[in-house]
Amino acid sequence: MTRFIKSCLTSWLPRRLWWDRTGASAVEFALLVPVLLLLLAGLADLGHGLAVRRKVNQMASTSGEMISMQTAWGSSDVSSILSGVSSILQPYDLDNLTILLCVVDIDKKGKATVAWSAAYGTTALSAGQDPPKDIPGDLQEEDVQMIVTRVQYRLNTILSGLFESFTGDGAYEYEQYFLTRPRNGDTITYG
Repeated sequence: MTRFIKSCLTSWLPRRLWWDRTGASAVEFALLVPVLLLLLAGLADLGHGLAVRRKVNQMASTSGEMISMQTAWGSSDVSSILSGVSSILQPYDLDNLTILLCVVDIDKKGKATVAWSAAYGTTALSAGQDPPKDIPGDLQEEDVQMIVTRVQYRLNTILSGLFESFTGDGAYEYEQYFLTRPRNGDTITYG
């Protein structure tokens, strides 16, 4: 029996198979296809992430700019603005979206406190609370209010869920702040 195996190993068949390259392309293709599909899916996932990041930035700046243009706002008007601004995020799900809008007073000592606040998808801050973001000293001006907008969003994608075991979280989280001053006057009233 060993003589048979030895003759098979030294015969022309193993040498022919060793030098035969007719199936090499199929093997290479079979090895590369999963890698290429993973790259394609990753690029699509990255595209969604970048689109959402741009939309979150746009929501923060748009809501802050709109509020800064008038000296007085009603609560229904501000709610309509925040609801309208949230539509920028479409076609993505709005369930994980929060928008917090605060008009902040700055006293003589540079202490910032919330004058009034409105929110979409979260709870508004009460008057007198600290703002959601510190106001930089070079933007502070006594008796001039600041508008602080915070937009937070959590994006769940198919690939982000797959990488949960590596990253510890199955979603991409975005948070954007926007600071601006009132355009017409120094204060904005709310009621």
